[in-house]
Amino acid sequence: MMKKMGLWAVFVVLGVSLLGAQQKYALVIGNGAYTGITRLNNPVNDAADISAVLRGLGFTVDQVTNAGRVQMEEGVTRLRNRLSAAQGSYGFFYYAGHGVQSGSENYLIPVDANIPSEAYLRDRSVSMQAVLGELNAAGNGLNIVVLDACRDNPFSWSQGRGGARGLQVVGSQPADSIIVYATSAGSTAADGTGRNGLFTTHLLNNLKKPGLEVSEMFRLTGADVRRASGGGQIPAIYSQFFEVAYLGTRPSVVTPDPRPVPVQPVAPPVVNPQPAPANMVRVEGGTFQMGSTNGASDEKPVHTVTVKGFYMGKTEVTQKEWREIMGNNPSFFKGDNLPVEQVSWNEVIEFCNRLSLKEGLTPAYRGSGNNITCDFNATGYRLPTEAEWEYAAKGGNQNYLTYEYSGGNSADSVAWYDGNSGGKTHPVGTKQPNSLGLYDMSGNVWEWCWDWYGGYSSGNQTDPTGVSSGTGRVSRGGGWGYGAASVRAANRSNYTPSGRDLDLGFRLVRP
Repeated sequence: MMKKMGLWAVFVVLGVSLLGAQQKYALVIGNGAYTGITRLNNPVNDAADISAVLRGLGFTVDQVTNAGRVQMEEGVTRLRNRLSAAQGSYGFFYYAGHGVQSGSENYLIPVDANIPSEAYLRDRSVSMQAVLGELNAAGNGLNIVVLDACRDNPFSWSQGRGGARGLQVVGSQPADSIIVYATSAGSTAADGTGRNGLFTTHLLNNLKKPGLEVSEMFRLTGADVRRASGGGQIPAIYSQFFEVAYLGTRPSVVTPDPRPVPVQPVAPPVVNPQPAPANMVRVEGGTFQMGSTNGASDEKPVHTVTVKGFYMGKTEVTQKEWREIMGNNPSFFKGDNLPVEQVSWNEVIEFCNRLSLKEGLTPAYRGSGNNITCDFNATGYRLPTEAEWEYAAKGGNQNYLTYEYSGGNSADSVAWYDGNSGGKTHPVGTKQPNSLGLYDMSGNVWEWCWDWYGGYSSGNQTDPTGVSSGTGRVSRGGGWGYGAASVRAANRSNYTPSGRDLDLGFRLVRP
């Protein structure tokens, strides 16, 4: 079955270098002056504007417009050679123009291509899979593919053949990659009435913002597109990348929260703390295998961890609960029973202490900004450690079966993710819980943890609290805009402590 679409495609290949400044190379292609099929107005503008922004970010840009097949393929080869010669480099491949989808592959259409039927497509266009293969072979650390399918089927022979609008989901996603669709698979994106299309307009805006981590930059772009289209265009993100990378400048230090964390004066410990509220469940202590042999590199090595018992919230903290303590609601999606989102780690620390004080408990946290310490023996509320979170997600000592997700092997049964969320959060507790009675440990929103993000060690550990320092705090569980792989119980991610996102929330624990 033949499927056709027009597209803008952005391929970013990023190598995460640990030493020195990144070398950055870009190939930007804009095809609009087609012969024999519909001419396009925006691609040359898109290519020019993307090139200008990338140069401002320090990229060496190879800009090609209204290119034939040989020019396009030569450009890809040049980019691969440059990236191969600089293994710690960042690469950015951008394509704006027509494309078609045939079977399980997408093809980029040169401006002078003569394609009288589908039989000629492979030999007279550029295979997107081949482009991906070339960039992947360069040996860089991260491949990002962003596809903006926005235009109608260009070929007359496609009519009446059952062709669908939109892009084919890439069937074989490389490891350490992020694939971003400007709209949901099988849908088309707005071409726009101005100089650029809707998606590229917001991509350009967010590329210009200093200090944005690359995943956050694309998340913000997706949120802007959804908001600007009134929900008519919902980008989708598929991620197999679990590190931190920046296209432009990195933040020199983590921005501290300007508000001090309320701290109760030193007082004798409470011998008999108040009983846990009804919306928490007891997670009895035990020993488990933390990590996964089937996931990303940061989930390895699998190691033995023992944790003591604790109480954990049955659900993610809701907007109603947040508003009652903090007096505001920063969430993008509004609803009392929806999980609160767009809250930074620093703000969550403040919430925990305020709630503890309200209930007469000893706050767990002291300090402010980037200098927070945690008293794990305090009676008050806090974030789970990463080990506590994964132990609970896997069912604690009730885990008689090993599940991929928290509560089962079917993501649809236990999680709100990009395959069923409709591009939004959902009321907490509406999916199947795990064996402990915990809801939404997989999906809905990512959940902050206490730990700085870092690598695992192979030795046995008891009540680990993570590495001593870092640039990102751990987040777990995946969210509504991510693929099934991201909502696995062992999957890991992280955000800067001051970071906020519309798919990032938290849940509470207590001793």
